[in-house]
Order: sequence, then structure tokens, then C-alpha cells
Amino acid sequence: MITKDIVRPSLQELSGRKFDVIVIGGGITGAGVAQDSASRGLSTLLVEKGDFASGTSSKSTKLIHGGLRYLQNFQFGVVLESVRERQVQLKLAPHMVHSLPFVIPAYGKNWFNNRKWELGLWVYDCMAGLSGNRFHKRISRQEVIDLCPGIRQEGLVGGLLYYDCRTDDARHTLEVIKSACEHGCVAVNYARVSSLVRENGRVVGVELIDESPTASGAVARVCGRVVVNATGVWTQKTAELGGGKASVAVSPAKGVHITLAPERLPIKSAMLIPTGADGRFCFAVPWYDSIIVGTTDTPYNGDLDRIATEEEEVEYILAAVNEQFPQARVTSADVTGKFAGLRPLIRDAKAKGTTKVSRKHTLEHSRDGLVTIAGGKLTTYRPMAKETVDLVVKILNRSGRFCGPCITGELMLGGWASDIVRPAFVKALQKRAAALGLGDKTVETLERMYGQRACSLIQMAMSDRSLAEPLVEGHTYIKAQLVYAVESEAALTLEDALSRRIRLAITDSQGARQIAESASQTMARLLGWTEELRKAQVEAFLAGLDC
Repeated sequence: MITKDIVRPSLQELSGRKFDVIVIGGGITGAGVAQDSASRGLSTLLVEKGDFASGTSSKSTKLIHGGLRYLQNFQFGVVLESVRERQVQLKLAPHMVHSLPFVIPAYGKNWFNNRKWELGLWVYDCMAGLSGNRFHKRISRQEVIDLCPGIRQEGLVGGLLYYDCRTDDARHTLEVIKSACEHGCVAVNYARVSSLVRENGRVVGVELIDESPTASGAVARVCGRVVVNATGVWTQKTAELGGGKASVAVSPAKGVHITLAPERLPIKSAMLIPTGADGRFCFAVPWYDSIIVGTTDTPYNGDLDRIATEEEEVEYILAAVNEQFPQARVTSADVTGKFAGLRPLIRDAKAKGTTKVSRKHTLEHSRDGLVTIAGGKLTTYRPMAKETVDLVVKILNRSGRFCGPCITGELMLGGWASDIVRPAFVKALQKRAAALGLGDKTVETLERMYGQRACSLIQMAMSDRSLAEPLVEGHTYIKAQLVYAVESEAALTLEDALSRRIRLAITDSQGARQIAESASQTMARLLGWTEELRKAQVEAFLAGLDC
């Protein structure tokens, strides 16, 4: 079993080094480019100014999906590429990418919309090439009620059932970075690019500033034969560093999600919830021990580094839930977590509103040599990366550089070997965990988050039984996960650990509050924090929960 960790080097170790490819941006797009580049044999450096997946890539609806809503805007190319990649991700990350039924309720007064949805699903399924029980189907009124208890029944005549996939976006990104590291990539979080280094008008490297919590302000200059800008909504700002000019314009669209406890919204499948007069809909998706509901979709012109959920955005989502589930009467007091992110949409002056903007990506090679990849979506990160690295290879071949073909369609995530039988692995893991007093639900959580790497956490707990204790009461997380986040996954802040490595801050913000103090003490011991820094970490983390 491969158990490669993300080992963060110091900037002093990087200073003066030269790589074939430097990728700026540690979200899913940059992670995918780094994985593809490194696995083709190119020396690769991935740098991220904050934590990996700390931007858009940890704040999605957690779906690997074909983009059913994009059919409304006739974005057939995006849908076709997405449904194909959905099948690839089911193979590559079997622990994390799961097929999930989605319900579209049908009401008699919405006859036209019902027919439109059904037509769309026929197109959707034909593009996916699905068959058998994974084909969409009509379901009865009672079946809708059984799958979505408490749904508004007045006028309900039945519904449609189709299938898409769910994932953990931040951990998915992290696993792609781990895969890149397995192939020799150097990945560094909290390394901000302060300038693009130019010689004779060409981008030849980057200047980095260490912004990790214990950093001393170290600076490094690193050379790269090709520099790739994969910074999402920061695309233009990155391109302009050091006096450059952006060739790609990005229009950020804000998306807000909330989480609710399953007992407050006890749905047994995912579903589409209409959001009223604007003609949009939200997804409600069971995810870990919560229900995620979202998203909003509005233009954003504020500070890209300070995105907060506004009260009216939360109320917009709650109103949609209460309209569809009139007896639920959910309020802001029922919200167990909330998060806001920005989609990096390619600017389209003709589109009326962000919902109409295409989710296509764009790839540019600027006159100064900078390669920029922007737009797209989580589901299609791999073909975006392939297209980008294909271009990089062409650029490098001009100077005689040879490298292998794209192999990312065969690179398993989560430490899996292609011949591993997952049910047998889970059964063996349960047997080992039982000796520690860990139940099947805890094992299910560990396997779902870490894949075959869950063995490493069980081994840690066997070596120190205190690590088998619950991280927080009422959840299946264990203390070993916090240690593993620091030692093997480059978590450098309390937010890194509890928001992205472990998703507690999203699913149960109160639970995250309760353990912030004890978790910070563990991290302080592992990372050498001073008491002043530890307290500052707790303060910053708690303040972030209110956003």
C-alpha cells in the first residue's frame, strides 16, 4: 500500500531550485495539473498562498455530477464531459465518490416544468450511457413521500428519480495532491507568490513568501521552465504580479450553503428544492452526519480573501426548505454550519446573471509565457489538467524536452491498488478496529475519508490507544485524525485541521467550538507553537466559524 505523505519543505530548501513546471494554486484545478505533470515525469512544484483547497475547492455542493442544471442553458458540451468524468471518478476514488439517488418532486400545477425535467433527464442519461437501475425513472407520490418525509403534499403527483455522485471536495483535492507527491511533486501550502519573475519579458519563475503560522517571513526565488496560473477567482491578480497583463477575465459568483442536522430534514435521498420566484433550485444532499443545502448564485465584487455568509443568504435557503417542507419550520437556530465560496466563471458580457454564464474552462498561453487555466468545475478537473499539461508539453518540446503520456485516468486515489476488493478491505479494517473498541460507524467514516490509508490511522491508534478516543462527543471522528492531519497532510492551522482535513466545522460548528481549545493544544505540541500563537489560532478559528 502506498502511504505517501505531503511533506512541506522550507522555502530555504526551495530557493534557487529549478523545476520543469511551477503550478500556482492549490485548489482542485492546480492539484489536477500538478498530478498530471508529475505523473508524466516532469519535475513539478505546486504552491498555494493559503491552505490546500481553502478557496472554492472546499466550498462546493460536494457533488461529482453531470450538471443537470446546465442543460437548461444548452451547455451540452459541459454536461457530456461531466457525465463521462463522473464515471472515471467512481473508479478512481471508490471510497469517496458514491452514486446517490436524487428526487425531483412533481406537482400537478407545474406540468410544463415536469415534462421539461423529464426530457432533460432523457438527454442526461443518454449522454452518460447509463442503463438498468441507474437510468432515471418516474416514481409515485408515495415513493416521493417515503424518500423525502415531510415534503409538501398539496398538489404532489409523483416525481423523478435519477442518479449523480457525491464526494468530499476538500479531501478529494488533498488526495489528488498526495497522488502528485507520489510521483515526485513538491507541494507547499502557505507559500504566497509575491511576484512573477520575468527575464526579457518572459515569466521564468516565482518569488515566494512563507506565510505559515510559524514563518519568519522567509523569501525564496524558484525558477520554472513553465509557470501555470491555476488560481481560480484570483486568476487576474496572479497574472498581473510583477507588471504582467491578464489575458483571462474571471467573474466571481458567490455560492452559500448551510448544513442542517438530519433530524431536522430527515430526507433519505438527495433532492432538488425550488427556491421560489427566481426559477432556481437548491440541492439538499446527505453528507457525513448532516444535510447540505445550497447553493445561492450571485455576482460578487467584494474582497476575494474575505467571504462571509450574509443573513439574507441563509434566510433565502431556509425559506426554500420551509416552502418545500412546511412542517419543518427550520430557522437560523437549526443551522449547524455554513460556508461561502466563489465560482471562477469566465466573464461573459452577454450573459444575464451568473446562472447563465457557461461553466466551460479556458486555457491561455500569454505572450510572456504564462499558462493560465480558469473556469470549469470540480467534476472536470482531470480533463482540464490534461489539456493544460498537453500545452505545457508542447512548450517544453520546443526545447527538446520529452515526457510520458497522461495516465491520470488510471491513478487511484486514497491509496487504493486497482486489485483491492473494497468490501473485503472494510471487513478486515473493522476486525482490527474492534480490538480498539471502535464501532463499525467509526470504521465507515475513516474508510470513507481516507480509503485504504485508513489503515494508517488504525495503526496509530494501536500504538497509542488514547488516539482511538472520540475527538468530539456525538461524532465518529477520533483523535488519531487530528495527529494524522498534522503529520501526514500538512495541516498547519486549526482551521486546516477542523474545517478541511476533518469536516467538523462545516457539519457541526458548535462541536468544533467545543474542541477548539483541546485540539489547539495537540497541534501546538506537534507544530511547536508558542502559547501566544496557540491562543491566536483558537481566536482566529472561532471568528471564522461566525462567517
